[in-house]
Amino acid sequence: GQGDDYTIFITEGLIHEYTYGRKMLANVKKSILLSATILLIAVGSLIFAKHPAMHSLAELTIIGMATVVLCAYMLPPLIYKWLVYSKGKKRIMPITLWNIGKTAFSFTVFIVTAVCMSLIGFVLLTIGGKTKRHKELFHTILCKCFRVLAAVIPEIKHRVDNPHGETFEKPSIIVSNHQSHLDLLYTLLLSPKIIVLTNRWVWRNPFYGIIIRYADFVPVVDGIEDNIDKLRQFTDNGYSILVFPEGSRSADCSIRRFRKGAFYLAHKLNLDIIPVLIHGVGHVLPKQEFMLRKGEVNIEIGKRLNIKNIPAHTHSTQKIDSSTTDELYLNDVAKYFRQLYRIKYEDITRRIETPDYFANKVLKNYIYKGNSIAHNARKKLRNNNNFKNIIAQMPDTGKILITNCGQGELPLIAALVKKQLTIVATDNNPDILDIARNCASVTQNLDYRSNIGDMTEFDSIIDCRTI
Repeated sequence: GQGDDYTIFITEGLIHEYTYGRKMLANVKKSILLSATILLIAVGSLIFAKHPAMHSLAELTIIGMATVVLCAYMLPPLIYKWLVYSKGKKRIMPITLWNIGKTAFSFTVFIVTAVCMSLIGFVLLTIGGKTKRHKELFHTILCKCFRVLAAVIPEIKHRVDNPHGETFEKPSIIVSNHQSHLDLLYTLLLSPKIIVLTNRWVWRNPFYGIIIRYADFVPVVDGIEDNIDKLRQFTDNGYSILVFPEGSRSADCSIRRFRKGAFYLAHKLNLDIIPVLIHGVGHVLPKQEFMLRKGEVNIEIGKRLNIKNIPAHTHSTQKIDSSTTDELYLNDVAKYFRQLYRIKYEDITRRIETPDYFANKVLKNYIYKGNSIAHNARKKLRNNNNFKNIIAQMPDTGKILITNCGQGELPLIAALVKKQLTIVATDNNPDILDIARNCASVTQNLDYRSNIGDMTEFDSIIDCRTI
């Protein structure tokens, strides 16, 4: 009984700190330690009794209480912090049994697929020989497997937008932004005629390294220049080359600096560039996480571009010919494509990242804070249709005030949708305001204040009591 009580007290202290951001756990531990000490003194003193039964009772009490206190001090914080914290920071999406289950299911399907593809590669390419027909068949099977994998992952829908009718029949350099481990899955399902430039880590990956090698992906260790002839052989056989010019995954889904390697290849191999933009992969499986989240992945295939038709910018006016590599020009082309991706990514963000898109993310900010808090958040989002009508009336830029914000459901989802709008929120109840302030997804454009001074600084004011 004491063990149950101590565990409950510790858990309540953890929940209080996570919910309100106020230190409480240390006081709870002191109270538990005091309670256990009193009990040890009261019953443990029987250790000095000469009666065997009393002596045994005291021994069991001392050992039992020490074990109970130790377990209460260690197990609840270990489990709770693993659920809601990662590397000392609050998880944007706390871990749930459903997340663990669907991640385990997806990973199991992936492992089974990897094993099957490895066996197919061994039979088809090792035993049957690496003929052109066998390689094309292996790539076709691999592409279909990726399409099946993308379809069976629970709660993650994907959509391919191909407005220009790209078939990938003509070899090209495919350029894509990089957000997650899942980028390869959603790019390789586009066509079986794709070869990927990989790094040493991917080449030696224990789970799918064998498949990578059977699929003739090219490891770029010492530079692209040493692989030009090998890549030319692939393009002569009708394969396109996929490159992630950012080099590494973006932690915040932003478009990072583009390196010029992909554009150097386009010049040397005289190939068009096909821009592929992926949105949502960094949300369903972020760089620092290994748990899948509910979400939507959108892949947009852009129009083919010839590197020779891209105008030089500030550094060079020279056109690239078959014998000249203008480093400054290639740098300008990389900057041009990065700017193109940033503009296109902002456009797709405005279209896709709606209140409905962020509703699940907002709701997850209120779990593990008590049933009433999570229930209230779910009820407000459901009854107000995720605040879509209210957010649609807000300006895209400027500064607004939201009064009587409660737990902060409206300010939070509005700040996620309207990234360029500064939102200030307040509530008369300091406890409720602390709940809102301590949500993990609070963005830089959202500010919770206890007191509001000059009301003239705001373009408009929204009172949540009138909603």
